[in-house]
Amino acid sequence: MRRERRTQSINQWIFLPILFFLLAGVNYISWRHYRRADFSLNQFQQLSGQTLNLLKSLPGEVTLTAFLAPEADTTGSLIQEDVQKLLDEYKYKSGGKVKVELVQPYLDFQAAQKLAEKFKLTSNENVVLVQYAERSKILKVAEMAEIDPGAMMTGGAARVKSFQAEEKISSAISALVQGKPAKVYVTEGSGEYNLNSSDKDPAGYSLLSARLSSQNVELLPLKLGEQEGVPADADAVMVAGPKFALPTASIAALQAYLGQPGRLLLLMDPGAPTGLEKILAEQGVVVDADKIFRKVAVLSTAGLTQGVNEETVGTRFSVHPAIRWIENVGGSIRFGPCRSITIQPAVGANPVKAEMLVETSDRYWAKAWPLAAGKKSDFVEGEDRKGPFTVAAAVDGTVPGDRGKESPALRAVVVGSAAAFANQNISPLEVDFMVNAIQWVLGRNESLGISPKTPKDFSVSMDEGQQRVIMLSTLLGIPALTGLLGFFVWWRRRS
Repeated sequence: MRRERRTQSINQWIFLPILFFLLAGVNYISWRHYRRADFSLNQFQQLSGQTLNLLKSLPGEVTLTAFLAPEADTTGSLIQEDVQKLLDEYKYKSGGKVKVELVQPYLDFQAAQKLAEKFKLTSNENVVLVQYAERSKILKVAEMAEIDPGAMMTGGAARVKSFQAEEKISSAISALVQGKPAKVYVTEGSGEYNLNSSDKDPAGYSLLSARLSSQNVELLPLKLGEQEGVPADADAVMVAGPKFALPTASIAALQAYLGQPGRLLLLMDPGAPTGLEKILAEQGVVVDADKIFRKVAVLSTAGLTQGVNEETVGTRFSVHPAIRWIENVGGSIRFGPCRSITIQPAVGANPVKAEMLVETSDRYWAKAWPLAAGKKSDFVEGEDRKGPFTVAAAVDGTVPGDRGKESPALRAVVVGSAAAFANQNISPLEVDFMVNAIQWVLGRNESLGISPKTPKDFSVSMDEGQQRVIMLSTLLGIPALTGLLGFFVWWRRRS
């Protein structure tokens, strides 16, 4: 007897370590070799065939960094978890070619500070950074879903109408892997804003320049007075707030470039004529020689009075691809001192289409500028124009080409302000406006053709009879079953 117990005890002591090592081995193997599956109703994390083929053919490592501050916007708080799970799926399906990092500004302060300095981000931005080799692109989380705010009107919560994160991320990866940086030439020599200034220069464009560089855009100087025409490798030309008139030869060179057709981003502050106000007149866009004002309440020692303010705020937006993103973000765009833009019918049989991007409310008026001697900026009936005013417009000459593809065509974005994008004035919304405007001008609004995912609503519909059956089953069936089990146990014990 004693010998049998000793044998059992030895067997137990041998069996327990073996069991421990077996369990440890199974856990290790399952940790190193596992399979992921999306069993959710919406399947937001399931990657399409296009994305799987893209990941399979990646020539090098891609880093996806989620810089998430979901408190900053409604869309971020709604889809943050889905975006994180989707990034993990990219990592899993890539076979080690995609590296995923998560940085939360309020928790990972040092890592967030490094990224913010490198990519000129603020602590309340909600973005995904896509990096490949020396190229990078910043994707706004707010643009990864279409939000239906309808329920909010009745006191409910906003809901996701369509989930577009896979399309945005895969298109960005494809563009970085396949494409060289787009070359955007920036004019110099007529008092334009300096894109190579330091961040401490309030009138410089360095913050905007850094963000554009992080979007795989290369900014190059263009001195039209010292060279013959626009370089052949230019993907677009930017004119950022000239202070005085451009030479006739420079204007002619820009007109010749637009006729190729070219791509132009024209930013014009109120001020002296530059010769560029009507460069797109044939396409239906004219920059007016005026300045926009509005009345504001001013609190002073004399009490509350009315004053004149030259701060122009755009609050009305079209559904054009260059500005559609703001539907999910909300808010308004501050243009600072601004001039109005007139959209006219195109001349002749011109296929080019001019369209409003941003418009003010009707609280503004426009006054001829520069102001004539003895004139004041107050509104004068019969002399000044009343709002609303177009302050940003797009010119699109795109027409269908062979096999449904677009042929090269004129594209331009015209803005009645340049000071709005200087270091001292620019905010994340103005940065987003410029980034999306340039992306559209460059023709980068194409995607891989991945369809957005639409949430599926799960609901159960029952008639009165079915509801009655469920109620009786709950109220009578469960107690009756419990009683039968109790009776069965009592009968077994009695037997």
